[in-house]
Formats: sequence, structure tokens, C-alpha cells
Amino acid sequence: MRKVLIIIILLLLWGCHNSKSDLILEEMEYQVKMVAVGDNLIHQTIYESAKVADTYDFKPIYQEIKPYIKSFDLAFINQETILGGKELGLSSYPCFNSPYELGDALIDAGFNLISIANNHTLDRGEQAVLNSINYWESKSIIYSGATKSSDEENIKFFEINNIKFAFLAYTYGTNGIPHPKGKTHLAAIYSDLNAEKDFQRIPCDVDIIIVSMHWGEEYQDYPNSLQKHQANYLSELGADIIIGHHPHVIQPIDIIGNSNGYQTVVFYSLGNFLSDQKGMDRLIGAVGSLSITKKINEDKIAINISEPKVKLLYRCKKDNIFKIKFFENLDETILLNYDIYFKEKEKLIQAYYKVEVS
Repeated sequence: MRKVLIIIILLLLWGCHNSKSDLILEEMEYQVKMVAVGDNLIHQTIYESAKVADTYDFKPIYQEIKPYIKSFDLAFINQETILGGKELGLSSYPCFNSPYELGDALIDAGFNLISIANNHTLDRGEQAVLNSINYWESKSIIYSGATKSSDEENIKFFEINNIKFAFLAYTYGTNGIPHPKGKTHLAAIYSDLNAEKDFQRIPCDVDIIIVSMHWGEEYQDYPNSLQKHQANYLSELGADIIIGHHPHVIQPIDIIGNSNGYQTVVFYSLGNFLSDQKGMDRLIGAVGSLSITKKINEDKIAINISEPKVKLLYRCKKDNIFKIKFFENLDETILLNYDIYFKEKEKLIQAYYKVEVS
């Protein structure tokens, strides 16, 4: 990924009455603020909590974090359970299917960048994937990780505040569920070769490449050697931001360099955002954020990623009512010894790079 582009301006003057013309190049700066969370994994108890008459309302679960998420221009989430809709029959572990009302709640909370590539993508077959894609498209939400046909690209291109993005989402696999014959486009499986082919399709004028990676080993606090290899390989290809998930627990953040002298921000795992898994490590998630700046100054364009930060969240459950809360809003009545958990997670997150944690 080229971070500096040289602009050659050819000024042709026709019919000028003045003997001298001045070209004034004004310095311009554009910014996009981005936030990302991990796995949105909807178990049966969460369906029961959200049930209202013959429909579902998940919005109260996300209500407390909504103002923070909506303060960003770009908000990522890994939608772990496919939105196949109620017509296919809702289901939980081990083969998930969620209602469209869940998507409505995510959009209401401010999420607008969705990965649908994970080990549960094919849980309920082709129709569930197609229903999910149709839902996100009907809401004009950017998604990656599956396509309706092999003719479509997994890469999604979009522009915010004059900054051009490419977005790709991959998963390591689909729990042994095979793609329907000839339909590998229904779940984007990562390989170095697949990634290289995709990156070759990204035009040079793209400013930022974001890659969502469903990878790693479940419940492990640190990335394995394959995650590190893939992160470095994607960095060499030109990835600027890598957002990891699947372990269901938090892993460190890192900033890695490539042979071209550029850097990549890697969130190895943001842990769970919402689930009803057991164990404290699976109830505490991370919210990563950063700022992307594009400066145009005379003859060059400079792209900068700065201010990577992490906020900790806690998934509360009382009387089967689920809430997501930031650690800064906790006290001993909500989570006993929450300050000790905070220090443990802060140390883990900062193991490779001393990012601000709150």
C-alpha cells in the first residue's frame, strides 16, 4: 500500500489575457474515526431475553454502548451468527441462525461495517447466507466474507470523508461444513494465495485496506504462529488494519512493519462482544479504535493511522437480561474485583505494544 502518492498537475492555459497565472494549492486534511468490536454470538438465552410477543428486540442490550459507537465514522463488528431470518427457523449452538431484528439493533447502535466470514457462516446452508447478504444490502450496510455468486468480488470499496477504503473478510474454515458444490463464494476461506489474488484487484488509489480475520485458537490469550505469519503476510501485501476474532477472548494489539517500511495495526483478537458463553475471559471484550488521516499538501498525499486505543467492556446478565457495559461504568455491585480484571486485561493487551487501555 503506497502511503505517499505523487500528484503531477499539468496546467494548460488557453486564451489567457493575463501574462502570469498563479496556481494556489491549499493544504487539505480529512479524517475518519474507526471503532471495532469482536464476536456477536447469539445463544438461545439471548433470543429468549430479546423476545417480545412474536418478534425480537435486541436494542436494549446495546443501548449503553450506542452513543460511543455512533460517535465514530466507521464501526466494525463480526456478526458471528448468520442472519438467515425467522423463516428458516432460529437456532443456537452448534448451528446458529438469527433474525433480521438483530441486524436492525446493530445498525441502530451505529455499526456499519460487517464481517460475515466465520466458522458459522455455512451453519444453515446456502439460503441463510443469501438471506443475510440480501438483508445487509437492503440496509446499504458494507459487508464482506460471502457473495451471492462467483462473479462478485469479496472486496468491498467505499469512501468516507474523501478517504478511499477496501474491505475484505476471511475465515479459517466453516466447522467442517463443505461449501455447496461449485459455490466457494458463500464463505471466503483464507489462504495466502486467495489473499494475494484479492489484493491484486485493489486499485492504487485506495488509501486504506482493512482485513477482517476469523483465525486463531479458541480461548487462547496469545496469537499462535499461524496468526503471526498471516498478519505479516497481509502486511506485506499492503493491509493497513487487521481486525481479528474467533478466540472468544482478548489477545494483544500490535503494530508490525513490512519490507516497504510501512506499518500495519493488528488487533489479534477483540474477544466476545455479546454471547452467553461461560467464564470471565469470555465475558470481557475489547473495543479497538483508531484515527485515519489523509493530508494533501502541495505535491503529495500522506495517509496516517494514529491513536490506537482499547476500551474494555463487560457483558452483564441478570435475571436473563443482557447488557453490554464499559468497564469505566462498572462497580463492585456489578462485577466483583472488576479493577483486578481490568489490570490483567490491560497487561495482556499491551504485551506487544503499549496502547492506551481504558
